[in-house]
Amino acid sequence: MDSLEVLPGAFISNDLCLYLKDQGLVAIADLHIGYEAALEEEGLQLPRIQTATIEDGLIRILEKYDPETVLIVGDLKHEFSRNLGQEWSDVKSVISLLRERSNVLLVRGNHDNYLRNIASRMGIGLVDNVRVGGLTFVHGHSNCSTRPLIIAHEHPSVRIVDRIGAAIRLPAFVHFKKDEILVLPAFSPLAAGTDVTSAAPSDFLSPILAKCDISATNVYGCSEIGILNLGSIPLLSAVGV
Repeated sequence: MDSLEVLPGAFISNDLCLYLKDQGLVAIADLHIGYEAALEEEGLQLPRIQTATIEDGLIRILEKYDPETVLIVGDLKHEFSRNLGQEWSDVKSVISLLRERSNVLLVRGNHDNYLRNIASRMGIGLVDNVRVGGLTFVHGHSNCSTRPLIIAHEHPSVRIVDRIGAAIRLPAFVHFKKDEILVLPAFSPLAAGTDVTSAAPSDFLSPILAKCDISATNVYGCSEIGILNLGSIPLLSAVGV
């Protein structure tokens, strides 16, 4: 199962995106472009492969869904304090790739302090929130009372352990059904984020989730074999996935 309808007309995808069929919109989040350059400044060296991996994923999404609009729900870039050289070139590359096939909307994330300098030169605005198809999209680093709500920021994942103790970590969507909130996984292959396997509300990064009912949740892992419906957060904790 490559996709699953979790809200009317809204499909979560194994390609780490949310697709609004009637609106022709695909939403992704937390690309964190420039992460390798930021680590280099701290003395850590990683091959600069993240943007190429992201662009391969975006091409798959564009070919599969042919969206009219791609919405990036915050943290397109990584560095808080300025625009690194890698961010200038790679952000422009990613946006140019998307604009060949679709319109681009950018929601501001907490890492996007200086993104406006890049986006404005490409003729793209940067907003704090957007409402499409009856859903409000915000990044999630500050409170928002509007519902139904789509957020990012959390980078949710789930850790799955087999009988001999080997473990894999999968990016995940988390649907807080009672609270009408859907959390998107990170599109970055380097952003592990919050393991929701045994998470309590106090473990979440987003203040929006601090008082949510974790018993009324569905966690959907994204794997090579498709979307995995893994049940609620308390169930994952109880079975020790």
